Amino acid sequence: MTEAVTPRWQEADEAVESLVATLAATAAGTADLSVRKRPRGRTRSKRRPKNTRRQIAEVVRGHGLAPGVRVDRNVVAALFMGHRDLVTNPVLVVAVAQACCIIAGRKLSAKKAARMRAASIRVAELIARAEADAHRVPAPRAATAPGEVAPVEVEPVEVEPGPRAGLAPPRAAAVVVGQRRRRHARRWWLAAALLLLVVVALLTFG
Repeated sequence: MTEAVTPRWQEADEAVESLVATLAATAAGTADLSVRKRPRGRTRSKRRPKNTRRQIAEVVRGHGLAPGVRVDRNVVAALFMGHRDLVTNPVLVVAVAQACCIIAGRKLSAKKAARMRAASIRVAELIARAEADAHRVPAPRAATAPGEVAPVEVEPVEVEPGPRAGLAPPRAAAVVVGQRRRRHARRWWLAAALLLLVVVALLTFG
């Protein structure tokens, strides 16, 4: 598998394994599993003959169990290995299960066939969701350091020019100049009055 192990893919893989296990249990009666004794009293291990896959494919084709689907021994082998394109085909899954039952001399019940068909459809849905999550690309976000606040754009505000800092406005300056001139005028008149009194006193008492 090349996909990353995500919860979606894990769920899909578990569903595939469950369906394949059900198929393998159904196909258990298609082979000759009788225990044969070997010389020296040893027994032969149970295994499925090599022509079982071919036999299943021939029964599927001969009984027309999967119309429109090409079935051969390689397809049957890939199905039992859990190939995604095959386990997601409910027609093929049920057809192989029916063929296994025919070879074993029994009949696949409608209830079991419905469960296997639903399992195949569910596997297809889980795989589709996992692929959709894998192809979904998150929107890029500007990386900020821990504790750093993302900068906020502020529109410039036009400010009307005003008087320089530390300088009085023109009107205030005019008031100050006027006050200084009045103080100088009062001092001059006071000095002139004192001088006039001195002159009168000298003329009177001189």
